[in-house]
Amino acid sequence: MCGFAREALYPFENLNVWFRRAVVSRVRGVFRRSGLAAECAALRRDLQRLELEASELGNVEAENERLRKLLDFQPAARVRWQAAPVHSRGGTVGVWHSVRVGKGSDHGVRVGDPAVVPEGVVGRVIAVSAHTADVMLLTDPNCRIPAELELEGEDFGTVRGILYGGGTRAGTDDPSLTLLYVVEPLRLRYLDRDFAPPPRTRVVTSGLGRAFPKGLTIGWMLDSRGDGNGLSREAEVVPAVDFAGLDTVFLLERREGTP
Repeated sequence: MCGFAREALYPFENLNVWFRRAVVSRVRGVFRRSGLAAECAALRRDLQRLELEASELGNVEAENERLRKLLDFQPAARVRWQAAPVHSRGGTVGVWHSVRVGKGSDHGVRVGDPAVVPEGVVGRVIAVSAHTADVMLLTDPNCRIPAELELEGEDFGTVRGILYGGGTRAGTDDPSLTLLYVVEPLRLRYLDRDFAPPPRTRVVTSGLGRAFPKGLTIGWMLDSRGDGNGLSREAEVVPAVDFAGLDTVFLLERREGTP
């Protein structure tokens, strides 16, 4: 009798085992892979934040060395890095000069806060709502950033200028081919007219104006020439950041009690 009962229950038990193996295990696998993907994305963001913090620590060490030589040197303000996902892009046809990110005033974001990625400077915040912020990119012709050249040796001194966004130009006469719009090189203006820096010189933020911390990578200089009035030099700069590939940026929020 017991054997008959077991045999009678066998099809249902077998179906239950099959269901657990074929369906439940697969559903669990889907959720497990989804969880692992989210964990990998979080770890990737943490790694990028650590790279930025390591870069900042390197800059602080260099500043401490300079402080031993320059009594009036002002150290960079303390900052914390806050990851913000890119929600949308806006600006001109074909090439975007701004992005909207998913962090706003409720997260401590303020107008003027710099936006960066591990490769270098992205731009700065120009508008803020409760949960979003608009970031003007370096490519925008209205963008202005105090910058300097990172030169090897001390004989050159400090060579500073103002970085301007280059805007865009059309690569074709057909306005429908918007993908052929290309970004113009950035312009570093008001350099010392008597010094011709070598190509591929690294361009970094100077820290003047206190909007951007000192030493953040902007890009690399292509070449330079005298400006039209002969009073200074102007250089073309290729940005370090691939703006078309932005999916997450880091907003530099200054801590309370810092300028």
